[in-house]
Amino acid sequence: MGRPARSADFFRVWTPAMAYVLGYWWTDGCMRIKSDTGAHMIEIASNDRDHLELLAEAIGGNYHLRKVAITSNTYVISFCSKEMYQDILAHGGTPRKSRTIGFPELPDEFLSHFVRGVIDGDGSLVWNGDRPVIYIYSASSVFLEQLGIAVEKLTGIPSPNLTPNRNNHYIKWSTTRAKCLAAWLYEQHRGIALERKATIADAFLQWHPKKRPEQGTITDEMRRNFPDYLPK
Repeated sequence: MGRPARSADFFRVWTPAMAYVLGYWWTDGCMRIKSDTGAHMIEIASNDRDHLELLAEAIGGNYHLRKVAITSNTYVISFCSKEMYQDILAHGGTPRKSRTIGFPELPDEFLSHFVRGVIDGDGSLVWNGDRPVIYIYSASSVFLEQLGIAVEKLTGIPSPNLTPNRNNHYIKWSTTRAKCLAAWLYEQHRGIALERKATIADAFLQWHPKKRPEQGTITDEMRRNFPDYLPK
C-alpha cells in the first residue's frame, strides 16, 4: 500500500514537472479507491523502473514501487493521497478513464511539458525508413483530437487526422512536422524526459529531407516558430 504523500498539493500548482507527470499519468496511470480501506490511490505504470523513480522524486512524496507480476517487466508506483486524488479529478482525470478521458485545461506555457509526458507514457518516436515519425496512442478519440488541436494552436503544426487502430486510435506527425514537434517538446522546452525517447528526438533534429516538402506541409506559423529546423 502506498504511504501518505508529503507533497499532497503536487497536482494543484502548475509547474513544468507537474505538467509532465500529469501527462504521463493521463496515458499510463490510474486512480482508484480501495474497497477494503477507502484509501485513495494514484498509480503510474512503466517498464522503465528508473524513470518511475524519477517521477516519484518529482512528486516529492513517499511512494510504494512494485512489479505488476513476478514474471512482468512492468512496474507501478503508488501514492496514497485523497488530496492528490481530488486534484486529478479536478483536472478531468477519472477512474476507468481509458476510453472516456478528455483533454485537460492547462496554461499554454505548460502544454509542451504535458504533451511530452503523454508521448513518453504512450507514444513513440520512430523512423519510417529514413523519415522521422511521432505517434500518440489512446483509446479516447476525443483526447487525441483535442490534443492535436491544442498543439496546432500553439505551434502552427497542423493537427493530424485520427486513425483507428484495433481498439485504440492514434495520431501521427511525419517528416518535417515530426522534426518541429520534437524540437518543441525536447529542445525548446527542456524538462523531465524519458532518456531513450529524448535521444531519438535529438536524432530527429539532425534529419534533413532529401527533397523539398510538398506545398502546404510547412505553415506560416511553423516558419515563425521553427526557422532553425526547416529546410533552407
